[in-house]
Amino acid sequence: MEAILAFLGAFSFLQTVITFIIVIGVLIFFHEMGHFLAAKKSGILVEEFALGFGPALFSRKRGETRYSLRAFPLGGFCKMAGEMPEEEGKESEEYRKAREAGRCFYQKPAWMRFIVVAMGPIMNFFLAALLFASVFMFFGLPVAPAETTDIGDVIPGTPAAEAGLRAGDRIVAIEGEPVEKWENMVSMINQSPGQEMQFSIERRDEVFTVAITPQEQEDGRGAIGIYQDAVRERLSPLRALGMGTLQTFQVIGALFVALREMITGQAPADIGGPVLIAQMVREAADIGMYYLLTFVAFISINLGIINLFPFPALDGGRLVFIIIEMVRRKSLDPEKEGLVHFIGFVFLLLLIGVIIIRDLTQIF
Repeated sequence: MEAILAFLGAFSFLQTVITFIIVIGVLIFFHEMGHFLAAKKSGILVEEFALGFGPALFSRKRGETRYSLRAFPLGGFCKMAGEMPEEEGKESEEYRKAREAGRCFYQKPAWMRFIVVAMGPIMNFFLAALLFASVFMFFGLPVAPAETTDIGDVIPGTPAAEAGLRAGDRIVAIEGEPVEKWENMVSMINQSPGQEMQFSIERRDEVFTVAITPQEQEDGRGAIGIYQDAVRERLSPLRALGMGTLQTFQVIGALFVALREMITGQAPADIGGPVLIAQMVREAADIGMYYLLTFVAFISINLGIINLFPFPALDGGRLVFIIIEMVRRKSLDPEKEGLVHFIGFVFLLLLIGVIIIRDLTQIF
């Protein structure tokens, strides 16, 4: 029995890792593709387009660019000639030809380099709009509350979340009494603040029971932290793309508000790392494609915003240097700028390590 449980646990872990790698791969691909397309359009030589870091598992050169898949999937890069100018006498043949043809990154006008750098985060926002559009096209846009007792969403940190309830679950009975309408179920919960109740939950044709104690609200009523599911209307591709774009801008606005509140101390700084995100991706995939696509869209927007932070090694840090150059109308020392980005990169690696350790501590 223990061997079976160990096998199931290992299989579940493997599924989580594979799902996470696929999701991260898609996000990174779109991000780096933004840099790649803008660089190609600007006439910059792209030496390599890679997914992942470390040793190359697969590599093939087509035209003037090498395309590779590397061992460690948490990252990727679009290597442009002249991002880091090489020393004279130690230049590669490709770099020398690119420099002589004016195709190095640093040889291009500042406004052109600004676009090349900014296109990475912009492509993440574009991907989010496409994902939201796909959700609206194939699953529909919420237009009215559903008449069932299906859960549309679960608020983190609430009794429902702590009990393991998920979006998509259906509450079929409370204290052994069947419930068919959302209003009746809410009434029973409202009348029982602080009292433990037995909830019968249906999930994928299986029914199980969990104990949940409704929290008392300011008005004296009980609540467990769930939202009602909704009736959805499928949209045409054009309308879905418009709504997906609008949804993306709304999420971007909401995230900036949340960041402002965290910076000013109005809200706790709650930052999840790769381990926590992997777990959440797996949970979203378990619930269904609708929730997975929506969650990946949110991650893509987060990735785009984080990359715009004015921090060395991030796209935002590079944009700050380009803006300074445009204001001064004078190029900055590339070696000094490269050193600043290197220090920032090391700091980011250390920060990611700390966040991963914190995630593992919270999970285990």
